[in-house]
Amino acid sequence: MKLAQVELGASPFGAERVRLSGELAYATPGRPVEQIWFDVEERFASGLSTTGNPWITALLPVAVTLGESLEISLPVDAKLREGVEALMGVWSGWFPGKYRPIRITCDVTPSSRPDQAARTATLFSAGVDSFYTLLRHEPGGSAHDKLVIDDLLTVWGFDIPLSNGDAFEALHRNIVTVAEAAHKTPVTIATNLRESGWSVANWGRIAQGPALAAVGLALERRYRRVLIPSSVGFHSRSPWGTHPLTDPLLSTSRTEIRDDGALARRVGKVEALLTSDLALQNLHVCWMGQSASNCGQCEKCLRTLTALELLRARDRATTFPQDTWSPKALATLRLRNPLDREAMQRTAELATQYGRGDVARAAAHAIRRYDLRSAAGRLARAIGLR
Repeated sequence: MKLAQVELGASPFGAERVRLSGELAYATPGRPVEQIWFDVEERFASGLSTTGNPWITALLPVAVTLGESLEISLPVDAKLREGVEALMGVWSGWFPGKYRPIRITCDVTPSSRPDQAARTATLFSAGVDSFYTLLRHEPGGSAHDKLVIDDLLTVWGFDIPLSNGDAFEALHRNIVTVAEAAHKTPVTIATNLRESGWSVANWGRIAQGPALAAVGLALERRYRRVLIPSSVGFHSRSPWGTHPLTDPLLSTSRTEIRDDGALARRVGKVEALLTSDLALQNLHVCWMGQSASNCGQCEKCLRTLTALELLRARDRATTFPQDTWSPKALATLRLRNPLDREAMQRTAELATQYGRGDVARAAAHAIRRYDLRSAAGRLARAIGLR
C-alpha cells in the first residue's frame, strides 16, 4: 500500500472550503487506486498538515487488516513513528494471529519542540463523552489538570454519511449553539475515510482511535493538543478501537493526542451532564439512524436513557423520544459485543444500588440473551470446523 501525490486544492463542497487529498494505491489485486481526503473551511486551511503524520495514522488500521506493507511519501515525526510500532504490538497482543505488524517505509523527521501558543481542540459529536470532556475542563469541572479548550472539532463522514448533508447541517447547527454558549470555535472537518476502501478496517476493534487522531493531525499546524473523549475507561477489560492506552501512542512531538475522561464511568458522565441544561438540550448519542436525531431504540440511546432514568432525569433530556424507553425495551435490546455486555452488567449493578429491581432484571435478561447467542455462535463455529 502506497500513499503518493498528496496535494491541497479546491473542495467540491464549495468555494469557501479546501481539500487535502492523497492518492492511495493498494497491493491487494483488484483494489483500485483511490483518493483519501480531508476537507475544511478555507479560514482553517493554514492549519492543514504538510507531513505524513495524519496519513500514517489513518492508513495503519487498513494496512494491518489487509496485511500490506505501508509506504508514506511524506516525512513522519519520530515520536509518532515509534508510536505506531507500539500500537501494532498492542493490537497483536489483543487479537493474537489476527493483526500482525506490517513493514512501514517513510522518512522520519527528528522530534521538535511544540508550539506553546497553538490551540487545544476536543473531538465533539455532542454525545455524552464529548459533553463530559467539555464540562470537566470548564471552571467548576472535575478535571484537576484543566485545559483551555479552544475548538470543538466535529467530523462529517463518521456517524453521519457524506451523502446526508441535511442531517449533518442540522447537527452542526446544534453544535454551533453549544460552541457559542461555551465561547469555543466550532471547526468542521469532512473526510471520506469510512466511505472508501479504508472501511475494511474494523471500526470497533482497531480503527476508531486512529481515525479520530488522524482528523486532529490533519490540522496539526493549528493544534498543540487534541482531546479524544474516552469511549472506554481504564476499568474496562475489553479491547476497543479508541482506548486510553492506545490513543496517546498517536501523538507527535508537536501535537499531543490525549484520551480524556477515562477515569469516569458512563453513569458518572451522565450525572455530570445534569448540571448543564445546554448539554441535556443538545445531546446526540445515536449513530444507528445516521441523522441528527436520537432514535431512542438503539443500544447507545437506551443505555443513555437508562442512566437518565436511574438519575430521575429522563424528562430533562429533550432530544430523545419520550415513549421509547421501558424495562421491556431494555430487556429485549440486542447487545453487539463484549463491551456492550460489560456496560449492561454495570447498568444492572447500578440499578440494584438505586433500588430499581425492574431495571436490574431487564438488564440481566439482555445479558442472558447475549450469552446464549454467543454460546450458540461458538458451537456453530466448532461444528463448522469439524
